[in-house]
Amino acid sequence: MSRVLPKYFFRKNYVNQSANRCNPLGGGLGLWLVLLLLAFAQACVMNPVTGQDELSFMSVPQEIAMGKQYYPQTTQMNNGLPAKDPALQTYVKNVGGRLANLSHRPKVPWDFNVVNSSQVNAFALPGGKISITRGLISKMKNEDELASVLGHEIGHVTARHQAQQYTNQVLTGLALAGLGAVLAGEEWGQYGVMAAGTAASLLMLSYSRDMERQADALGYEYMTRAGYNPKGQTDTFKIFLNEHKESPSAIQAMLRSHPLTTERINTAQNRVLRTDPRFTNQPFKKRPFDRALAIQKRRSPAYAAMDKGDALLAKKNWKAAYTQYQQAIKKFPDEGLFHTKKAMALMKGKKTKIALKAAQKGARLSPNLYLSQHVEGLLLMQGGKFKSATNSFARARKLLPQSPENSLYLAYCLERTGRKKQAVSFYRKAAGLAPSSWVAQKAYQRLNAMGVYKR
Repeated sequence: MSRVLPKYFFRKNYVNQSANRCNPLGGGLGLWLVLLLLAFAQACVMNPVTGQDELSFMSVPQEIAMGKQYYPQTTQMNNGLPAKDPALQTYVKNVGGRLANLSHRPKVPWDFNVVNSSQVNAFALPGGKISITRGLISKMKNEDELASVLGHEIGHVTARHQAQQYTNQVLTGLALAGLGAVLAGEEWGQYGVMAAGTAASLLMLSYSRDMERQADALGYEYMTRAGYNPKGQTDTFKIFLNEHKESPSAIQAMLRSHPLTTERINTAQNRVLRTDPRFTNQPFKKRPFDRALAIQKRRSPAYAAMDKGDALLAKKNWKAAYTQYQQAIKKFPDEGLFHTKKAMALMKGKKTKIALKAAQKGARLSPNLYLSQHVEGLLLMQGGKFKSATNSFARARKLLPQSPENSLYLAYCLERTGRKKQAVSFYRKAAGLAPSSWVAQKAYQRLNAMGVYKR
């Protein structure tokens, strides 16, 4: 979101004061080695898939807690859930749950959803929280293809790949810190922040080729156990390849987190050739899939218009983007996301009054969508309606607490309505969420202007 605060928001008396840092290294090398060996001994856990012990700085309770904390946030970062289609969510939860119950970790608190993103992607968080995008599931032809993707993501969780990546980041962080923080009594987990400290960083985790191979094999195992045709796995690879050829940018997120190599595809095809023909000759499960996707198939022209609008808005052609969003609304008027996008286009064109009306409708239609509440807050703030904007930003914050910009704007509106103590608190939260960004700079500028500049 662009910086849309009024001109009088920022003063020129910002003072850049960096935090004092000291060298944490101290004590003898012998003590450091003892502490290091003790920590490594306590971090040895058994992998549920291989049965072998491995080093892990993320325990199973931590893994489950992390997934529970960040699952709602990653859902918000992908535009929440498609509007008014609970049957689709139930269907995907049932397919995913059936596969998960046949996996190596059936007792994990699994959850599955379809997020309202046009990207072609799927992702798993620690603790069994799995999402597939509307963009990907809409390109599938049957339940077997869906099972192959969900099974693959389940494989990442059962093999604890996120925990392994987290542990790698912990070790990297410890190496960079010189391990001095161990002697200072710091928690090991803080060094995994780059890998799993925020919802955004969890989505950016990339898997190694060995992890992808293992997830493919596990996905194949789980889907065949559940009675699906394993050809569904190779067919999903064809979807990814076709998308990459036709629109490389549409599949960037998936390729970044799930590298797609020729070797992976060949292995999957050879695996199918070695499979009992009773599995590979059975018909694909198409009828239940078609029923579950019927609503999304009807709405696909509306989302296609939205995607065109997004591309035009990225090129700063707000008028053409507005026209596309209007078409999307005409085709499916109950999708609050369309009205919010229309408001964003009008805001770019400085049509703030009619933009506010569109934003308010979007927020009303999508009360559980962060973006809609946030955009409404921006336009209310621009119009000087700071009390109402405070309420919008507060609702947005409940949906996505880790947004630095939302905390900054909430702080500003609190300041403007005379709630100085709360404003100070949220300025500091905004700065803490993005310490090296323009958000932190503006937050400290306001704290400085208020006479309470302290980190």
